[in-house]
Amino acid sequence: MTDMIRKEDRRKERTRQLLRDALMELIVEKGYEAINVNDITERANVARPTFYLHYKDKQELLFNSLREIYDDLAAREMDTIVAGLNQRNLDDMSDADFQHVAQHAAFYRTMLSDRGSVAFIIQMFRYLRGLMQTHALPPFQPDLPAGVPSAALAACMAGAQIGLVEWWLNENNMQATPQEMARIMHMFCLMGLNWDDPSQKVSS
Repeated sequence: MTDMIRKEDRRKERTRQLLRDALMELIVEKGYEAINVNDITERANVARPTFYLHYKDKQELLFNSLREIYDDLAAREMDTIVAGLNQRNLDDMSDADFQHVAQHAAFYRTMLSDRGSVAFIIQMFRYLRGLMQTHALPPFQPDLPAGVPSAALAACMAGAQIGLVEWWLNENNMQATPQEMARIMHMFCLMGLNWDDPSQKVSS
């Protein structure tokens, strides 16, 4: 029975992966709004009824797929990121999030353009804001100025990361490396959190 369950789980995961890959490919080719469920199932070679066993529509496929990717990245890298912030250390910062963007650059270029989805940007913003508020900011709580809610800072940091990714992909044309982009983002976080001495320089 256990083997049967494992086989079924692997089959479901493979189907979800096929649908995820098909969606990301089609977004680059056609833009998000131009895609429908038939396009996705044909590209993935998955029956339409099977699609609806997993997702109610293409938006749920997109959001669930990316949430799984981001959850995995956060689980593997968040401890390293928080440790680097705590130690004010820019030399040992994780660049996994920018590596991920680099691997799927065409997808993110499309989604952060007029061929993408506002709902996607909002979803990504809310996800990043949650990570910032839950993991990155708590160690700095004693240093935050009175009257500045941590939720507001988390929102600023999340917006900054999305803006930085858009700049990197479209204006910088990815001339900077993922490591350099991670360093810029972490410098922003650290300099923005040195509330006790705004003139303090972050050691490199």
